[in-house]
Amino acid sequence: MIRQLLPIAALVLTACNSSKDPAEQVQITYTAYGVPHIEASSYRGLGYGVGYSQAAENLCTLSEQVLKLQGQQARYFGPGPNQHFVLMDVGYRGLNLPEMAAERLADLPEDARAALSGYVAGFNQRLSEFDTPAAYPSPCRGADWVQPISEVELLAYHMDLALLASSRNFLTAMAAAQPPASDAGIELALNPSQLFSANGLGSNGWALGAERSAGAKASLLANPHFPWDGELRFFEQHLTIPGTLDVIGASMIGMPAVLIGFNQQLGWTHTVSQGKRFTLYQLELEPGNPMRYRYGDEYRDITPQQVSVEILQADGSLVSHEHTLYHSHFGPLVNLASLDPSLGWTSQSAVAIKDANLGNSRMLQQWLALNKATTTAEFFDALAEHQGIPWVNTLLASREGTASYVDASQVPRLRPEAEQVMRQAINEPPLSVLWQDGAGSLLLPGNNPVFAWDDSGETRTPGLVPLSEAPKLTRNDYVFNANSSHWLSHLTERLEGYSLVYGPEQSIRSPRTRYNALLLTSPLVSGNDGQFDLTALQQLLDHNGSLFGQTLHQPLLQRCQAAPVLQLEEAVDLTPACQALAQWDGQYQLTSQGALIMREFLAEFRVPGHRKLADTLFAVPFDPAQPVETPAGLAPAVEPAEQDPVLLALASAQLRLQQANINPQAALADVQHLVKASGQQPISMHGGYSYEGVFNMVEGVAQSRSTSRLVTIVTGQARPDRSPMMQLEDGAYGYRTNYGSSYVLALQFTEQGPQAKMLLAYSQSHDPESVHFDDQTQAFSQLQWRPVLFRAEDIAANQVKQLLLTLPQQDTQ
Repeated sequence: MIRQLLPIAALVLTACNSSKDPAEQVQITYTAYGVPHIEASSYRGLGYGVGYSQAAENLCTLSEQVLKLQGQQARYFGPGPNQHFVLMDVGYRGLNLPEMAAERLADLPEDARAALSGYVAGFNQRLSEFDTPAAYPSPCRGADWVQPISEVELLAYHMDLALLASSRNFLTAMAAAQPPASDAGIELALNPSQLFSANGLGSNGWALGAERSAGAKASLLANPHFPWDGELRFFEQHLTIPGTLDVIGASMIGMPAVLIGFNQQLGWTHTVSQGKRFTLYQLELEPGNPMRYRYGDEYRDITPQQVSVEILQADGSLVSHEHTLYHSHFGPLVNLASLDPSLGWTSQSAVAIKDANLGNSRMLQQWLALNKATTTAEFFDALAEHQGIPWVNTLLASREGTASYVDASQVPRLRPEAEQVMRQAINEPPLSVLWQDGAGSLLLPGNNPVFAWDDSGETRTPGLVPLSEAPKLTRNDYVFNANSSHWLSHLTERLEGYSLVYGPEQSIRSPRTRYNALLLTSPLVSGNDGQFDLTALQQLLDHNGSLFGQTLHQPLLQRCQAAPVLQLEEAVDLTPACQALAQWDGQYQLTSQGALIMREFLAEFRVPGHRKLADTLFAVPFDPAQPVETPAGLAPAVEPAEQDPVLLALASAQLRLQQANINPQAALADVQHLVKASGQQPISMHGGYSYEGVFNMVEGVAQSRSTSRLVTIVTGQARPDRSPMMQLEDGAYGYRTNYGSSYVLALQFTEQGPQAKMLLAYSQSHDPESVHFDDQTQAFSQLQWRPVLFRAEDIAANQVKQLLLTLPQQDTQ
């Protein structure tokens, strides 16, 4: 029963409860933009409030993920483009995460199990309030696949999120792994760009201690770069159990905890780590028998696994598809022949994957423990105890005045002999193709047990590196990370001597990492003293500057202005490019003119791997003694001008824009947009691509990492060249954004307590009919930060509505 309590829209929701004991009340106070502040007296009650509030705006999102884990997407959505849903169903049937979750559910600590149970009850309560499927939110209106969820299914989804930077990217490669000369019965399309641990995920993160925090004891800047569509969007929530827990921030759908945020004493954020969550093994097959492989002095069998999926046909009928997956003792076989022919399943060899996060059911208990920590020591103790961080670095700011960095992710532990061999081998193909400057994967020999994971460390999952051996650093000034490896988390106290599986040391940094470092060491936004107040933290994003706007802009302009007309197949007059460069402010603001010509120029030098740009662009090569400053300078001019790679790249950039009917002098707002749903007006977006050396990364990807069918953002068709331009359905070209800066948090611990402001790029809701579908998106477009309401008096003063939920009695059967 729902009845109105107060004229300010406070509501009471009463659920059936057969107990005579007083039922627990869960209070949800909403402030602007649909942010729920949830208070309960137990973890189950807290989970109930989270499940209910998340379902209110994102019911379809989680429902679809449960369907995915069941391997039933093709059953309801058809085969999908390039058999996508069929391949995903095959892969998920092979992983069988629900069965794995059922085995691990009883192992959850009491608080995590209670929060999980409560979330399921709250989600199902909100679902039950829809009279018919026709009343469901618009993304799944009328869908017969929307069903109540179970604790096992929710835990299975947590375990799926743990695989986001590992096995989840290899599902189609698992389906594509077939013995030589066999036919899988369906066309298998493999996208190699989706295979690597860090591809399509990123972040900037800063933690500042007292020495670099103006007027505060410590500071934090959280800037995760994640998809703006699908199930990987963040959801804001404030969770309180009086006397036990008080934490605010953002989480993923399905998670009754805060993943990035703060409590009264600590603030933390995460960046995707270069640590290897998996290793690939190349199997040496028995001569004449592709179903057996050598391991040490013996041969072992490759084990087949039969799975069956149903596929919806155009006429509404269902057909069954039988598929065989194959396993070694390391893990599933994968087909990577699209990267290199030697990485397919041939008569001589095959490739298998071993995943450190497969079976990681500890994410919820890990973040609940972090949410409760009050000191740096407690925070690190929680990391060591639960060992549930899946694939991210952690940056921590403490009211004690310190800043900390640690890569506590799930990382395989290699033996010293294996480390030594791999440090040499990654520089030669095919291993170098996989390694990609450290952004990719390791391929180990599968025939020698010395390359098996070393299980001598004391870890919850055998064969992983214990926290005591992980890269970590605590200081009074700063730590930072922008998805390069641990090595340069501080510019002078460098982290060296760690395992290769954490990523390379003394190696080239990405343009975005270099620009982060430049912002730390220059007065661009902080002032001459190098200290940052709350406004300066916001300016790190707002100023929309770039590394190459600082370093290459003027040399490129001078080269352009000195160039004659290039006599190519057709004469190319570079005057439009020169004029655009002359107008460019070096930034990627909505009003910036000339940014497009620099973007397309740099795109001519794009390469795979962490370096992003080819060495041929620069005059000075990378120097590990100067990792921020190098590579540097524009490559020297070549005569005649028609043979100068720099001028040729500039000519290509100009022609590409002109052929797309885009004026090189156009303002960014004219061509860079977010289209949140078909038929909606485009929203202009600031920001740039990672290869442009920006802090505020705002990109467009033609194929989302999200496995969701409910993608509302129109991305368009990617060009076949290096340009990030996309062609939309109407034939026009532009830059369509659907990925990058997402939940942005600027935080300081002051004498008055934590003070914070934030942005959310895509808003709270996945439903285009919700008022919270694009309200924060409009604010993000205009860089309109808003305060984070954490104190009780601030929440009360800004209350929009309040719900009182009665927690139903738990079924003990």
